[in-house]
Amino acid sequence: MLNLLSNLICTALLSVPTNGETTAPKALSFGASAYVTSQNHIRVAVEKSAPASVVLLLRNSKKQIIFRETISKKELKYAARLDVQNLEDGAYELEFKSAEGAIRKQVNLVTKPVTTPTRMVVMNAPAE
Repeated sequence: MLNLLSNLICTALLSVPTNGETTAPKALSFGASAYVTSQNHIRVAVEKSAPASVVLLLRNSKKQIIFRETISKKELKYAARLDVQNLEDGAYELEFKSAEGAIRKQVNLVTKPVTTPTRMVVMNAPAE
């Protein structure tokens, strides 16, 4: 139970933007979403209303590109799972960009240690 609760708290912390801002121009022909799972994966999805190539970037706090993927013009729906278990804790930025503009989402990776509760079970033996 505590392990499940710890995973849920970790997921909530991982999925909250660091500064609460998401930039997205209103005239883009695509939409993007991202969330962090309890298994330390970032799930991303892109849905396009018109054929245009979109580039997915994951950057660290030093603005270095850690992951890059180009989504082709023909692919109108795209979904991927990024494994972030080996990344250090800290602030990261997901950017979905095309020729029209970009959508940026902030992700803060925080690993919470899983603690096991100590329990003592006392049973009364029936008196004979």
